[in-house]
Amino acid sequence: MLKTKIDLLLELLKSKGRLSYNLISKELSWNVSSIEKVALILENEGFVKTHYPVTFIQPPYLTLASATPPSLETEVSTENVLDYYELAQQSDVHVKGKVFIQNSLEEKRSVYRLYLDIVSPASRAYLNSIKVQVASRLPVSGAESNKEENAKLLDLRVKEISSLIKKDLEVDVDELERLSSVVLNEMYGLGKLEALIGDERLEEIVINSSRIPVLVYHRQYGWLKTNVHLSDEFEIENYAEQIARRVGRQISLLNPILDAHLSTGDRVNATLYPISAHGNTITLRLFARNPWTMVSYLRPQSNSMSYEMAALLWQGMQYEMNIIIAGGTASGKTSALNGLLALVQPFQRIVTIEDTRELVLPSFQWNWVPLVTRQPNPEGAGEVTMLDLVVNALRMRPDRIVMGEIRRKKEAEVMFEAMHTGHSVYSTIHADTGAQVIKRLTEPPIDLPPAQVEDVHLLVVQYRDRRRNLRRTLELSEILPGEGKPDINRLYNWRPRTDTFQPVKPPRRYVEQLNLHTGMTESEIEQDQKDKIEILHWMVKNNLDQVEPVGRVMKVYYSDPNAILDAAKKDLLPNKVL
Repeated sequence: MLKTKIDLLLELLKSKGRLSYNLISKELSWNVSSIEKVALILENEGFVKTHYPVTFIQPPYLTLASATPPSLETEVSTENVLDYYELAQQSDVHVKGKVFIQNSLEEKRSVYRLYLDIVSPASRAYLNSIKVQVASRLPVSGAESNKEENAKLLDLRVKEISSLIKKDLEVDVDELERLSSVVLNEMYGLGKLEALIGDERLEEIVINSSRIPVLVYHRQYGWLKTNVHLSDEFEIENYAEQIARRVGRQISLLNPILDAHLSTGDRVNATLYPISAHGNTITLRLFARNPWTMVSYLRPQSNSMSYEMAALLWQGMQYEMNIIIAGGTASGKTSALNGLLALVQPFQRIVTIEDTRELVLPSFQWNWVPLVTRQPNPEGAGEVTMLDLVVNALRMRPDRIVMGEIRRKKEAEVMFEAMHTGHSVYSTIHADTGAQVIKRLTEPPIDLPPAQVEDVHLLVVQYRDRRRNLRRTLELSEILPGEGKPDINRLYNWRPRTDTFQPVKPPRRYVEQLNLHTGMTESEIEQDQKDKIEILHWMVKNNLDQVEPVGRVMKVYYSDPNAILDAAKKDLLPNKVL
């Protein structure tokens, strides 16, 4: 429990019986005017009683009220712990906490236990009064603004809350931060869910009803039950309405389904009873704060693709091949696309089109225009679709066009028209194999002419092994012209039994296209891939796997490739060349 001066005051009154304000000030090193303010709040809530003597000579004094609620204590069980970590304070409204992954004898599997700072009922009464004061000065707005405006507003709220608590309780820096965090979370966050949102190891947060605990999907341990419970269906509905207000939407019995994105990029889906028969639901898909790069895929602990596959994809990005990334839900399609885009020349103009901002490019990509679709307002007006943005992107003189996902025929037609007119295009699609990609594109409802699909050069298929909680690049293929429908030439495959990547057939059309547009011979293409493999090994060894370090490497590589290659061969430290 987070113990405050208020708790010390109640303990002092319990041991001494009654005390004047001056004696309390002396015992607790607390300003008398602050004691009077806090005492008034506690008296209104029934924790203490102020006594005023008949004569003015005697000072007023405090005693405990007869019915003082007991303090709350949280027992942290450390039995059968598989993993433990602390949640750090995030830039958004998040709270600090401790997470234990434990083996549960009752559940017969791992469980997720979250422990947060809690305060006593008396301290809670004081914090509630702070909420009232702050709400009157900085009321909650409607829809979210952009990240910069949200950050400024959050900073104002933090300063307002902190100044009030510091003045009243005269706390140290650590206690001030923890108490302010509790108020911030409850006023502007999502209550008990806020700490879960701040856990970067979680991919999904799921509420199925108030009858069962909140569920999470952990990057390492998969689906887990938590020790977080919501009191009733009204609390779930309240959270759903709060999320809807943030994004300027509504959810009600008349409109019982909410599908929205927060300014952080996190996707939210909510349904209300009786549409969801067992109770109200909320599903939060969390956006990765530190997105993967191509180097992240190569780390031994990831092993998501081979160096040969990564080198070929890097080469394909360098020479502007059209690439589609396929896979099932949560297989890592967007992560793979993000990893590829970090390999683009920093001076080229990139236009990305998404339903929500998930792609994160290095700051060295100074010619990047991110476009985002917009849902219609409650009256059905103001919608901006993927198709609108793709058509608009063609007028922006892009070198690369990136679509979040192909869903409809018109979007696909415009995208392939962009390929046909010489733009380099990248997108994702739901399909489990390269053959399924061809089938989806050439059959209803998308139903494109087979000749158009041949404009795609490479297919990357991502796969998620749910049993072992693994993500792998299942297939890397090229599209070949064929009679009737295009053919697939599979270049690399993932072998699940050995968890290795196996070359299948050498590239044919890929080599022909590179030779046609660059003049490189087959041996020169192979040597260029070997050089890239050398550089990738060096980047993995030196932990250059975040977006910004990868961007720095690409910036130097595209201006002086021999400098990076020489550093890799000589195993120089990155600061010698970057």
